[in-house]
Amino acid sequence: MIDEVYLIGFFVLITGACIGSFLNVVALRALSKESIILPASKCPKCNEPIKWYDNLPIISYLFIFRGKCRSCGCKVSLQYPIVEALTAILFLLTYIGFGLSVLSLLIALWICTAIVITITDIKEQSTFDTHLWVLIILSIIISLFHHGLSAYTMPLIGLITGVVVMELIAKLSYYLVRKENKEEEQQGNEEKTEAQPEENKEENKEEEVENEEDIDINEYVKKKKRAFGEGDTYIAAASGALLGWVYIFAAIALAIIVQALCILPQFFKRLYDKGEFRLLFSLSAFFVIAVLYWILTNTVTVNLFIVIALAVLLLFFAIDTILRLKKTVNEQGFAAIPFGPSLIIATAITFIYGRQIVDFAMKHIFMFFG
Repeated sequence: MIDEVYLIGFFVLITGACIGSFLNVVALRALSKESIILPASKCPKCNEPIKWYDNLPIISYLFIFRGKCRSCGCKVSLQYPIVEALTAILFLLTYIGFGLSVLSLLIALWICTAIVITITDIKEQSTFDTHLWVLIILSIIISLFHHGLSAYTMPLIGLITGVVVMELIAKLSYYLVRKENKEEEQQGNEEKTEAQPEENKEENKEEEVENEEDIDINEYVKKKKRAFGEGDTYIAAASGALLGWVYIFAAIALAIIVQALCILPQFFKRLYDKGEFRLLFSLSAFFVIAVLYWILTNTVTVNLFIVIALAVLLLFFAIDTILRLKKTVNEQGFAAIPFGPSLIIATAITFIYGRQIVDFAMKHIFMFFG
């Protein structure tokens, strides 16, 4: 006989894949502002309704129509089977870690919401208030359920900490990523604005509001005086509510590492293609010295003067990188790279391995804490 645990695990896996298929619909129709109920699933190119036997999660994509629409033959995005498989795996891991319980159900709902937010953020750099508030509410409920009602201050303090930290990062980072304008352009814009009749000014304001979703990222930064959108602050609030004020710092630090691992290869290539060799050298030197410093201080007894020399070099290349990066951004602007998905991934990892992450950081990075 098949073990009951394996049977339930298989059922959870299939359920996760089916829900993952629905999450694709939720995310894409949020972007297109369509109902998630009607019409039925259809080809995005020819609008032909997809038959039920062509809508089997993962199987349909790989084996039935092999990544192409049966009607028009257009390629279907890999996003569909990836999200379906990811949801299935995460559901199975939740079942393995927490069993069949109310907590597992709450975590599964959190995962679903997080996946929808990730899809919309990656595809259009857009997040929706409804999804974000659901994530925050679920984070509070999970925290209270996991730690008990007596720890009701934990999610509240964590939420506030997440908001404050992320807003500080957004405001301070603005001075690094903003694209400065020439004085002549600023003066010309001011003179032009002053010369406009009041009616035209009101019309321009209305147009700005209407086109706010389509605004260029550098214009958004200049207008809002922040390095990234408010959606990341909402995600940080949810992370803080779920993890508490101590572990939200670990989650943000881990998110920065995840983000760096994702974008650094492409960023290095872009610098090389544009001939930014001095910035490329400073950035590479910073990482090499940081890794060397970490290895030496954690494996052998190093002379104090060598430690100080490495620390000074590390500080020098860090400052040089920031200044040169700021100059490059001021001249060329920058491309939007969503931080929300990295923070969501880091939050999930910290929820499971938070204690181990903090212990590792204290032992191997902040050695002076013992």
